[in-house]
Amino acid sequence: MFQRTGPAAYKIDLAGTRAVMVAMGRPDLQMPPVIHVAGTNGKGSVCTMVARALELSGFRVGLFTSPHLLDFRERIRVNGQCIPEETVADLVRAFFADAVDALTEGPPSFFEMTFGMACQHFVKEGCDVVVLETGMGGRLDSTNIFPKPLITAITNVGLDHMAFLGPDIRSIAAEKAGIIKDGVPVVMGRMRPEAQSVVLAKALQVGAEVHYAGAVGGTPAAGSPYRAENEATAVKLLEVLGAEHPRFAMSGEEARRRVAGAVWPGRWQWLPSEGEEDGARVLIDCAHNADGLRQWRRGVEALGIPLADIQLVFGTVADKDLDEVEALLPKGLGGYHWCAADIPRALQAQAIAERLASWQPAQVHGAVADALASARNASKAGGLVAVVGSIFVAAEALAASGLGVCQPHAQPISKD
Repeated sequence: MFQRTGPAAYKIDLAGTRAVMVAMGRPDLQMPPVIHVAGTNGKGSVCTMVARALELSGFRVGLFTSPHLLDFRERIRVNGQCIPEETVADLVRAFFADAVDALTEGPPSFFEMTFGMACQHFVKEGCDVVVLETGMGGRLDSTNIFPKPLITAITNVGLDHMAFLGPDIRSIAAEKAGIIKDGVPVVMGRMRPEAQSVVLAKALQVGAEVHYAGAVGGTPAAGSPYRAENEATAVKLLEVLGAEHPRFAMSGEEARRRVAGAVWPGRWQWLPSEGEEDGARVLIDCAHNADGLRQWRRGVEALGIPLADIQLVFGTVADKDLDEVEALLPKGLGGYHWCAADIPRALQAQAIAERLASWQPAQVHGAVADALASARNASKAGGLVAVVGSIFVAAEALAASGLGVCQPHAQPISKD
């Protein structure tokens, strides 16, 4: 699978996805209407918010996201409930018994097969609408096989996956703009002017009406630097969706209230207190690219905690540019705890320590759980333990803390 093997799993077109759909009996043609969201950062949060708001309107909502943190089933949800283990097993068995021999494009990638199973599950569950998060890019992503979604959205465009999406912002924006469809409205989140111009050009080319998410607003959660911006995009998407398709209509106030209750694990997530009055708070975040790390740093600085009272747990993947990391991580902290997630793509903690040798005091750990425990032990009352650098590091920190994420939305709110 891509999240473990990296570039080897990348496909250059949608032929493999279409072949999987054919082999599975064309669940894509039986799907309910879809909402499609792309972007460098925030797309999973926006999808979760939109799905939550529609669920509270009484709809049966499918949600497809990636990657997962702790459990494969997180990727495929209906009204917040992860796909059951037995269903995954049944779908896999059926695929290899009845469908795999019909493939004309060779073995499916992990993502292609997962997306096919998601479509099968959403059809079987009788969903009224499905919210799709692109996996990477947009134009060539498996989720981009639907010719007429209800609405599309692009949250933002930053430098990530450059080996596949292009060397600069404009190239990456063109790939993400590939989800824009003829006559389908598109919502634009806050993004760089050079990205915005590419998205606008694509929308003009295909006759898609553009709607801007507007000024950053919403209800920030526990100092999150991302929450307000993502809420603004989700609310605008819901407003436009309701205007275009009255069955989904809700007021702006209803939309704002409903998205405020959505939870997306691993994104600016505070761990529950251990009950020790003299312990530091623990913050886990999936920020791993330049834009994400930049916003994460602003959010940490806004907390007002002295640098000497912050312990950092950091790990990344082997293809990460450590020059970029060095420029964005805060210096002068109370301690650095380098670690490596338990995946083949991880950059070894010793390599981080050697590259950032001047960052002291520092410790090298063989596992994320060890780094988190060490940071907790070194922390001060009123201080902060910050875990960042990779989705995989965030996932293992959550697991080490005994938290699960494959469950219904953790903060239910009243429909009224």
